[in-house]
Amino acid sequence: MKLPFLLIAVSTLLTAAVGFAGELPAEDDLARLQGTWLTVSLVSDGKILVDEKTPARPGPVTKLVYEGHAWTIVVGDKTAATGTFKIVQSKSPKEIDILDQSGRPDKTKLGIYEIHGDSYRYCLSPAGKPRPTQFVSKKGTGDSLGVSKREKP
Repeated sequence: MKLPFLLIAVSTLLTAAVGFAGELPAEDDLARLQGTWLTVSLVSDGKILVDEKTPARPGPVTKLVYEGHAWTIVVGDKTAATGTFKIVQSKSPKEIDILDQSGRPDKTKLGIYEIHGDSYRYCLSPAGKPRPTQFVSKKGTGDSLGVSKREKP
């Protein structure tokens, strides 16, 4: 008599646990991207522009700021570029589309990204080129590979 009751109880608990787990929100990369990111390394078309051993030339720090679906590149205290973006976190690797301030589809840069804690890595192709499939920037591709760290208040 106790066995059927135990089976029903376990079954009910498992069903409830699965239902509850299914209702938990997935980690939201849009929320995780929000804020200011400092450039740690940047490689463009296979050429190292900034890396941890060779920091950017003396001068203003380059920051990438995400607010909602908008992005801004700030160099020192000046805005260098702005635009919008969209992400698809269900793909592997995760995808990001970067539109400049014109919003023209032919200016869209396709890319991939990943976020681990306070580290953000992305690889973008030039506008009109296919989305990169790996986090690399080889000479002749025009791809840019960047690593940024979240700015601490």
